[in-house]
Amino acid sequence: MMQDVDIMWFRNPFERMSVAAHMVTSSDFYFGDPYSPVNAPNTGFLYVRSSARMVGVFEAWQAARLSFPGKHEQQVFNEIKFELVDKRGLRVQFLDTVHNAGFCNNTRDFNTLYTMHANCCVGLAAKLHDLGNLMKEWRAYMGMDDAQRQRGPVRWKVPGICIH
Repeated sequence: MMQDVDIMWFRNPFERMSVAAHMVTSSDFYFGDPYSPVNAPNTGFLYVRSSARMVGVFEAWQAARLSFPGKHEQQVFNEIKFELVDKRGLRVQFLDTVHNAGFCNNTRDFNTLYTMHANCCVGLAAKLHDLGNLMKEWRAYMGMDDAQRQRGPVRWKVPGICIH
């Protein structure tokens, strides 16, 4: 399990992960099929099952960096993900942004949220500001009774530097 430090956990994301996947990654953009490499990965949240297959995947991923100079590891993975699925039999689960959201998308329902990634946001101060506001909203949500939470989506209202 590897994750960026700008990811806030609200619930246990392992509950949303499939035991059938070799690798689980969050998504910047999710298109409905958790196993489709069409989804846009965000490797800032990455879980990998230990296996010889995964050692080969990481070796191929590392080697591919030479073919994509100037790109960081997530961009390289995005370039080679189809090949990894087709040629190495990699089974990647892309987490649905309804449950594992980021600032890149507009998932704003605390009833369904497991994690929030401060992606699509530049600068530590901006990330801390928006995550701090989000935590205040989460505390207010946790102060609600079950009836209030079950009335429908519970959305945060605080605009931020990166959250609009």
